Amino acid sequence: MATVFLGRATGAGGETRIAAVKAMKAELSQQEQFVTMFLDEARILSRLWHPNIARTLEFGIDEDRHFIAMELLLGRTVLDVWEACIERKVRLRFDLAAWVCARVADALDYAHELRDADGASLHIVHRDVNPSNIFLTYDGEVKLFDFGLARARGRLHKTAAGIVKGKMAYLSPEQLEQLPIDRRSDIFTLGTTLWEMTTMRRLFKRDQDLATVLAIKEAKMTDPRPFVPDYPEALWDIVQRSLAKNRDTRYLRACDLARDLDAFVGPEACAAMQSLIGRVMDDLFAGDRDRQMGWLSATQALPPDSVKTTLAPPVPLPSVNIPTDSEREGARILAQHAASPAGPAPPVDALSGGGKTPQR
Repeated sequence: MATVFLGRATGAGGETRIAAVKAMKAELSQQEQFVTMFLDEARILSRLWHPNIARTLEFGIDEDRHFIAMELLLGRTVLDVWEACIERKVRLRFDLAAWVCARVADALDYAHELRDADGASLHIVHRDVNPSNIFLTYDGEVKLFDFGLARARGRLHKTAAGIVKGKMAYLSPEQLEQLPIDRRSDIFTLGTTLWEMTTMRRLFKRDQDLATVLAIKEAKMTDPRPFVPDYPEALWDIVQRSLAKNRDTRYLRACDLARDLDAFVGPEACAAMQSLIGRVMDDLFAGDRDRQMGWLSATQALPPDSVKTTLAPPVPLPSVNIPTDSEREGARILAQHAASPAGPAPPVDALSGGGKTPQR
């Protein structure tokens, strides 16, 4: 539906910012359904202002292309990290995985509790929490993004009956049953992500879609302790409660899940997690931090007159926090190229041995 570009915004005073620009594909911009979906996402994103949610700087239309400009984040998705660990036959530390998911739970609780100017709940449900939508920066930040499928009060686009949105292996049982969904659906899908981050296996994914659907409907929670012998009992208790088939027995709020995960990690360890993430990232993706920083240098070095106002070919989404600017009017989003991803490197003490081959 959209393509992501590396962009530069030039303000009225000559100041510049680098941003990730999500631009709607030209062939879809004439179709009302897709424009409505894109604008719905932009409206939801513009309301979200939380340290663990990728920030939206502005949205609008330029030369008939709808766009959303977001803070540029340098790093990789949890999915990238997971796959790099699989390749190395190592796994993430339990406390690091738990801390990352606790920060996502904080972000979800903020979104779930968000209210409008009159104090009425917006009833936001992300509906697509999975490792590819959780971003880890080289500075150790955790960011939830892609609210493109989020359900919220006031959303103009309505999902047709019989249509299930979200990645198949990360749906909740109630999504598959076509039941009304609420925040507990996001808690289930975050629980799936937590199980996978701490086992280096897939939980519900099967070779056939039908088998995947049946596994989710039955909410079959594979006990990881037989194949991960040091799996902590306290963490398993949290995972089980997150993945309860009966949503009335799950965590009722994401903040409760975050609280228990932080308690598992411990206050002293929590304080060290951000720097630990940076070490893990630099180890798994040696040289990638410098390569991505090069995107910024190359874009900032271009003279203003050399950058066209039309959107250039896309770049990968991996992306440093952009300082916010209260004067967004008049800013022009200008896109530039970026390079392709780099490969992995040797392990550090932030990673554990004994990674397993994933169940595809």
